[in-house]
Amino acid sequence: MSNCPVCGAEYIEKAEFCSICGWDLTPYPQRAKPSKTYLKKEQVRLQWAKQMWELARNQQNWSARFDELQQELQQGAIARTYLQSQLEWVLYRLEQLNPEFIVSTLVRLEEKISAIPDKTPAISEVGMDYRQLTKLLETGKWRKADEHTWEILLQIAVREDEGWLSAADIDGFPPTDLRTIDQLWQQYSSGRFGLTVQQQIWESTGANYTEFCDRVGWRVKENWKYYSELSFSEKAPPGHLPVTAWRQRACYGAGKLTAAENFARIAAKLATGDR
Repeated sequence: MSNCPVCGAEYIEKAEFCSICGWDLTPYPQRAKPSKTYLKKEQVRLQWAKQMWELARNQQNWSARFDELQQELQQGAIARTYLQSQLEWVLYRLEQLNPEFIVSTLVRLEEKISAIPDKTPAISEVGMDYRQLTKLLETGKWRKADEHTWEILLQIAVREDEGWLSAADIDGFPPTDLRTIDQLWQQYSSGRFGLTVQQQIWESTGANYTEFCDRVGWRVKENWKYYSELSFSEKAPPGHLPVTAWRQRACYGAGKLTAAENFARIAAKLATGDR
């Protein structure tokens, strides 16, 4: 198989003309050696044929595109005609109504819309940005989300340098932000994690910190968990995250308070946060 020197189409050796572009494929006679002048003219003729073939192809492509555009314009004209008929029908129906009635209806609608209170809850009292926490929770990066939650607590309390929260920090923590943190954890864990979940378990144990830790998985078989031993998985026990009462080990506190004292204050703050 060989290729046509003009259009590149394949052809069998015995073919006289290209079936695509019509180029003469007859080989030179073996006994007659073509002169340099003849070969030069053939080269010019071949170059011209290639240009003409390319031009013809472009014209063919433009013709096909023109047909497509023409079809799209026809479809657009049909759509415009339909929309115009629909608008005329709406205008006709409006003309049948009492203009005064239309105006009074619009006024009443505007009054009702204005009377609707803005129920969008505030997410922070101090301008905290919760987008990173939301992204971490949304993608199931539970450990990073827990670490970032602790960073948020310290940042809001202005305790980044100390690295722990005092009793006054917990008692004075903005309730709106505490509620936002809780709601984000609940939302993206399908109600498995969050401060409210922990508070409910805390109350069911009679505020017994040891029993509470047994329930949430911070203490297993009388062994208090270190932070690195926690299960940062959606299959962890309910209330397992976030960790806000301690950082190194569940039986130790963070700062001057024990872990039990820290958690008791956080639970009390959550219970009375809206008051």
